[in-house]
Amino acid sequence: MRSGATVLVGLLLGACASSVKLSSEKMCTAAGGTYTANMCNSGTANQRTAVQMCQTHGGIYDSVLDMCEIPGSSK
Repeated sequence: MRSGATVLVGLLLGACASSVKLSSEKMCTAAGGTYTANMCNSGTANQRTAVQMCQTHGGIYDSVLDMCEIPGSSK
């Protein structure tokens, strides 16, 4: 589950230095999972909440928008 999301996030962060906002659903589906009720189910025992997915990538979770803001790197 993590590898797909990691690739997606890496590509987005590499494109610019500003932060990136991703919906929790998009992060989950990019990793091959199914997103329902703030849970990402990858079909294995490794289910993650939206907050856990976001924090795994160093992001800040916005529960109102159900989005993760991941700060960009300054080069």
